[in-house]
Amino acid sequence: MEKIKAKKSLGQNFLIDEVALADIAGSLSIQSKKIIEVWPGYGALTDYIIDASPESLDLIELDTDMIKILNDKYKNTSIIIHHQDVLEFYPTYEQYSVIANIPYYITSPILFHFLYKIEHKPDEMVIMMQKEVWEKIMEWRNKKIHHSFLSLCMEQACHDIEIIRIVPNTSFNPPPKIDSIVLKFQCKKERDSEKEDKLIHLWKVAFAHPRKTLLSNIKWSLYSTDEIREKIIEKWYDERVRAEAIRKEDWNYFL
Repeated sequence: MEKIKAKKSLGQNFLIDEVALADIAGSLSIQSKKIIEVWPGYGALTDYIIDASPESLDLIELDTDMIKILNDKYKNTSIIIHHQDVLEFYPTYEQYSVIANIPYYITSPILFHFLYKIEHKPDEMVIMMQKEVWEKIMEWRNKKIHHSFLSLCMEQACHDIEIIRIVPNTSFNPPPKIDSIVLKFQCKKERDSEKEDKLIHLWKVAFAHPRKTLLSNIKWSLYSTDEIREKIIEKWYDERVRAEAIRKEDWNYFL
């Protein structure tokens, strides 16, 4: 580990806590399943995944230095190592699980990639991310009614999102500024993509400026302000309501 240097440009923070590594690998059933690990680094978590006997294991890594380490470490195994950007990786498996420790700056793009952009969605994902992203995803559970664009999109794509554990910043080398959290996403398989596209477009407009009212955001879009105002009133909201306060089940009414 002394010779392996984290690259700030890639947001690398290597998890060195053995208990945390074991907990992450043990948070889903790996045996005889197809597993995709994103950003494995030098393979600390990979070793725990291998011990659980997956049917297959794909590693997606962008860092050339880490690729050299992984190729050498697993050269006599059946592990498939992909040297590429995960946002350009499109799984061909129809059933698989994802495990990842991803940096703050690319967390949302990776979540949207696997949950919305690719054809074959995962069955489940175990993702370690910084707590700031988790707070956006889980906002609606922390307050009576309070959503974000990210929380609505994640809830739309998943049956459940479960907290596995908190990982303190001291568990990493180098330690990040804030703690991380491990979430388990149980992904929906039967989904209406046409309806979801309409919802996501509406949410993008509605949350364009989160501190403004829903009507203020809608005003600069192709949506009819008068029609949206009528629907707001019909659903017993104040005209000054913000998008964050709209109940998840009511958004379909605005389409």
